[in-house]
Amino acid sequence: MVPKHVVIAPPVWDATSAIGIGGIAFIVAILWVFLYSHTPRRRMFMAGIAMLAMSLSAGLAFSGVLSRFDFMPPPMAIMIVSVFAMAFGFGFSSWGKDAAVHCSFAVLVGLQSFRLPLELVMHHAGNLKIMPVELSYGGYNFDIGTGLGALIILIMYLAKRDVPRWALWAWNIYGTLCLVAITIIALTTSPMVRLFGDTKGHVNTWVLYFPYVWLPVVLVTIAVLTHVVVWRKLLSTPASQG
Repeated sequence: MVPKHVVIAPPVWDATSAIGIGGIAFIVAILWVFLYSHTPRRRMFMAGIAMLAMSLSAGLAFSGVLSRFDFMPPPMAIMIVSVFAMAFGFGFSSWGKDAAVHCSFAVLVGLQSFRLPLELVMHHAGNLKIMPVELSYGGYNFDIGTGLGALIILIMYLAKRDVPRWALWAWNIYGTLCLVAITIIALTTSPMVRLFGDTKGHVNTWVLYFPYVWLPVVLVTIAVLTHVVVWRKLLSTPASQG
């Protein structure tokens, strides 16, 4: 149970942070549905999954259920487990296998370029103490490099330039390690742990409110599952393909 002196309250309103996170999540969800599906039936199914996850998480955030810590287990813990269950469930499923076969590296890696503007918005939110600064590149999150690398790789593909297989491996390893680090930071700054203190700007409660809840539910889920699919593609296709 979270001590009473740890304040669980909605973050202050900031248009850049709210519209930035919400807008990026909405756009990335749409791109994921259309880029990952190669049949109309699959597109409809994926669209339904995305809408269900986004509407359910938004409803739980608006209702205040996510910010309840008198429940056991806390809804926040269930949300975190659900994010990785969805990501790994899709990534290692037959759907993930099909995505590894039908989607090019340009699509899979290019989609992850959203992590560049996302990190800029998160840095802004960290400066305003809307989220823990530890979760931004002002702290211990260097995922901006993943987004920048994805953008460079996408530009190279669009310019019909050859992307060395080692570059794809390096990008995927770096991005995966960044996600591991971000997960650890998110957990250690959660109200259940509070490793960096109890004061405002060091406790990760912002993701319990809309639209910030879409950061883990949409963006982290898609980032993790995409890395899984890229791993599957790297391990299953010759260097001459992709």
